[in-house]
Amino acid sequence: MSVQIESNEYAEDAAILRFYNVDSFEPDIWVDDPDAEPVSQQETTKQQFERRGEASQQQQIPSASPSDHDIQASMDISDPLGLLPSIFEKESGPKPSNFAGFKEKSTLMISNKNFNPRQFLLQVHKDASYNDLVLGEKRLRQGVDKRAEALKSLVHNNFDRFVTAKNTMDHVYEEMKSLQLNEIQEYGTRALRLALEDANKRADQIYGPVVERRQRVDKVRSTLSILQQYKFFFNLPSSLLEAIKQNKYETAIRDYKKGKYVYQTLKTNSISDLQSDTIPNNIPEDNLSGFTNMHRKVFDKVWSEVTKIIGELQNVLLKMLADPWRSMDEQEKTINYLFELDTKEDPAWFYLDSQYQWIMGLMKETFATNVEKVDKIKNSNVHIKESVTQRSLSLKHAISVIESKSLSLDTEGDLDLRTWKAISEIVNSLSSLLVRCLPDFWRLSKAFIEGKFKNKSSLASSEKGGGSRRGRRANVDLSKVEQCQSMSRNIVDKYASLLSSYFTLDHIMDIHDSDNEKYKDDMPSFLPLNTNSIHVSESLTRMMTTLSNCINDLNNIHLPGEAFAGLTDLLEKARSKFIDVICLCWERDAKNFYYLEDWVLDPYNPQYTGLLKRYYDYHKFCARSAHKVASMTVISEGGGGGVRNVDSVYVDKIRSSFLESTFAFLDGLVQLAFADYKPLNEKEELLLAKKREKIDVHSVDVRVLLTVSNLAHMRSAVIRKLVTLFESAYKVNMEEDYKTLIDVVDQLDLILFGDYIKRKSAVIRDIIHHGILMSGIDWYSISKPTDVHSFVYEALMTLVMVHSQISSVAKQLVHRALSFLLETMANDCLESFRQVERFGMGGMLQATLETEFMHQTLSQYVTPAASETLQQIYQTIEQAFDQQQQHAGSLDAELGHVKELLVYSRKSTVVQFLCFKPNKERHAGNRK
Repeated sequence: MSVQIESNEYAEDAAILRFYNVDSFEPDIWVDDPDAEPVSQQETTKQQFERRGEASQQQQIPSASPSDHDIQASMDISDPLGLLPSIFEKESGPKPSNFAGFKEKSTLMISNKNFNPRQFLLQVHKDASYNDLVLGEKRLRQGVDKRAEALKSLVHNNFDRFVTAKNTMDHVYEEMKSLQLNEIQEYGTRALRLALEDANKRADQIYGPVVERRQRVDKVRSTLSILQQYKFFFNLPSSLLEAIKQNKYETAIRDYKKGKYVYQTLKTNSISDLQSDTIPNNIPEDNLSGFTNMHRKVFDKVWSEVTKIIGELQNVLLKMLADPWRSMDEQEKTINYLFELDTKEDPAWFYLDSQYQWIMGLMKETFATNVEKVDKIKNSNVHIKESVTQRSLSLKHAISVIESKSLSLDTEGDLDLRTWKAISEIVNSLSSLLVRCLPDFWRLSKAFIEGKFKNKSSLASSEKGGGSRRGRRANVDLSKVEQCQSMSRNIVDKYASLLSSYFTLDHIMDIHDSDNEKYKDDMPSFLPLNTNSIHVSESLTRMMTTLSNCINDLNNIHLPGEAFAGLTDLLEKARSKFIDVICLCWERDAKNFYYLEDWVLDPYNPQYTGLLKRYYDYHKFCARSAHKVASMTVISEGGGGGVRNVDSVYVDKIRSSFLESTFAFLDGLVQLAFADYKPLNEKEELLLAKKREKIDVHSVDVRVLLTVSNLAHMRSAVIRKLVTLFESAYKVNMEEDYKTLIDVVDQLDLILFGDYIKRKSAVIRDIIHHGILMSGIDWYSISKPTDVHSFVYEALMTLVMVHSQISSVAKQLVHRALSFLLETMANDCLESFRQVERFGMGGMLQATLETEFMHQTLSQYVTPAASETLQQIYQTIEQAFDQQQQHAGSLDAELGHVKELLVYSRKSTVVQFLCFKPNKERHAGNRK
């Protein structure tokens, strides 16, 4: 309306400017309008008064039975502006033909108290030009002035008549008061009033019940009409309950929307809103006018019941949304249902939040349940304590299992394996839960962010505004976007925190810190009692694989950067911690690996015991497990495998443990050789004793010889293989480390083998020393030799026993041992003979016979050092020989006699010393 008025004002301004032929409302030059209509001659006051008086007299003439024409004539319908003969002259339709029509038009008459100038101009002179209106305004002003002048003249000319009329009226009034037309008698109307009141009472008594019944009937009839007309609306509560009971939610929503449309239409009394196919029957106009407040209250009460039922339906649908096991398609339908029901709470956000709460609660519950299972298994045998023996037994069994290529954690009889299985289930269950729930939750979050779950009406309006997707994104609540991302991050953080807390991933371990040696004995709390490094390596590798697969699966759903960074951070922490634990257990078991020695020779190579094969399998398994854990990573978006080169930090840790465990194992071998044998399992000892055959495990000599043999195999094969495998897997050069290991092996070999030689050579030394210096032989005055002295036989028989002992344990050490013993025996002979002051002819020949007998009997074991020592013996004897006892020509004859005696002596002892002959000579001697 304001716009229309403003446009009319502009039109008037334009008309004024055109009327005066000017360009603005402040012109500099005035130009008269030559086409202006001349002003008519003004009427005299008397003429105007008479004309108005005649018109008024005509209007005041009563009619006995006023017709429509009389009514029209009695009303002043003339145009006060003088532009039209009648104010109804230019109406487009027919003129009012009844009193009601004139009453409606009465506001256009200037004589009416409710005369409205604006409406008058809009309806009567809406087509008049501006010039006409200006002319009419002049005429109106002139007419008003003329009528005022006429009225003055009339009063002036008839003043005496007015005075007479006033006196007459006062006289009549006094007479009326004297005739009981006073206030007490209610001015003569009291009797009439009393009569009317009495009549009214009697009428009420007679016709009141009839009227009341009639009103009731009308009310019932009206109510029945309304009930019939709005049967659908009044049946809406029952129909909604029935549809909800049968789970026909679409039907219930459709009926609710129909009812809502009807109710809103009735509330606004808008006929145009009722023209819709969704309403069973159209509402006639007269019914609306017949609605009363009571009817409205009934409708309000029905709608209140409908609202209550819909509220209960909303609660049912919200419970369905809170059900985490329903599919996303079903939940999307439920969300749309709730939008159709005008729920106050955003159903999409409710669904998202309920899923978030459920996932968080389920992760916490799953974690607590699995931890409880682990604790139950650990506490099932509270009497079991940490024991090296128990751990070694478990390790021995685990190595035998990996040798058969069937390592499994499904053994129910082993407490350690059952515990690891339960611990692995913590990681498996949480990872499975995350992979199952987080992708759906993130897809739901993205659908929510993109506006997929929105009220269809608001979605349609947004699509009108700027395209479907653009419009939805423009209306996205950024705070909810951040909240969706935050919830996804919280789910990941919850998963990471649960695993971190159980495996103490945030607790940094530095097992190779020289200042923290005590920590090596403080194992992580999640490790089972008496667990061994094989089970630790296998279990942690499997758990690391589960973590890596879980994170790689989640990489495909494109989580927010911070959420996915939490997963990669968890993987990195787990890798670092698991490597530390594997290395820690690896080194710990290597220190006690010698407990696994049962002194049974390897069935494929009896030169060493089966301990080396166990150690090789164990060491290789731990190194490979550490490599698997260290090389696991997240698959990049561009593809590629989940394996990469191991980080140098991890390589250094693993290489350090590789070397430390090898050194510890070698140290254990030395301890094993000198400590008395204690079987790990007494029940298996009988079977092991049968496998050992003639090996006396309680003999230090046997244990030392077997250990030396094991060291020799370590040096020649085992260490080289392990180092080569490590270099190949970790892409490093360990040549210097290999040399260090070989040096350590050589040092240990010298210690052990030297100890054996020292003990055996001490016996021979006593024999030699006693025989040469303390047996009563006078080397100066002794007669010519007739036989080799007994101490020589005794010393050689000692070597025969050594030969026999070594041959039964480690044949490959026979030559080495006898060569060393021959050298020590030669040195002992040299030292003893040097203590003899003089040799006579007999003494010189006797010493030469015994030295040569020893030399020839042990000829195959003579080393350059032994040969040199023997030459020194000959020189010593020769230097101590008294030349005065030498006779010309007799020395050669005596030496020939000694040679014959030497040949005889060797033949007579061929059987005793047959072991000293090479294999060919030995077989020939046996044939003789």
